[in-house]
Amino acid sequence: MRGRALGLCVMVAVTVIALAVPALAHHTDQVDPDDTEGKLDLEQVAFEGAPSWRMATFASWTVRSIWDLGNFIVQLDTKGDAAADYVAVVRSDGRRLVAALYRLRRDGREIELSVLRTEKNGSKAVTLTVPLREVSIGPNRTSYSWSVLSSFTGGNCARTCLDAVPDEGMVEQPLISVSPTPTPTPSPSVGSAG
Repeated sequence: MRGRALGLCVMVAVTVIALAVPALAHHTDQVDPDDTEGKLDLEQVAFEGAPSWRMATFASWTVRSIWDLGNFIVQLDTKGDAAADYVAVVRSDGRRLVAALYRLRRDGREIELSVLRTEKNGSKAVTLTVPLREVSIGPNRTSYSWSVLSSFTGGNCARTCLDAVPDEGMVEQPLISVSPTPTPTPSPSVGSAG
């Protein structure tokens, strides 16, 4: 009886901790050093649970100044294999920022799925929202991973200047609406011979 009660306490403690982790990870900020030439050197990426990413740069830029020169890209790994399965791209059309979501096929093709909401925030930032209903996340997954990339060509960037946040790897983001299901433990059979 004592072992069964201890097992129940451990299962409750694990469930409480597992439920608390997504709440703590609901808002993830990534700070990046001033380490890349060009207008789109990322200073900070703030994640908000919509999910939305606010990407702020060190330098000021305008929609017109990055037209055909710069992009912001959010990469999403929804399968857990450390490879991007989707990319959301923000670019300028010369008058406004536009964004689209693409599914990356294993053969290298990119399939455009939908137009996304994006907006410029002040002189140094852009926000992008990717509704999770637009991507396929496996039924048993409790998280997905993301990273951000900026690219800029022009000025000090004779070749394309790239900046990744984080510099290596991806950020694991728990799915807020998912709560782990406890794994049942087998109970001893009644009346079994020992």
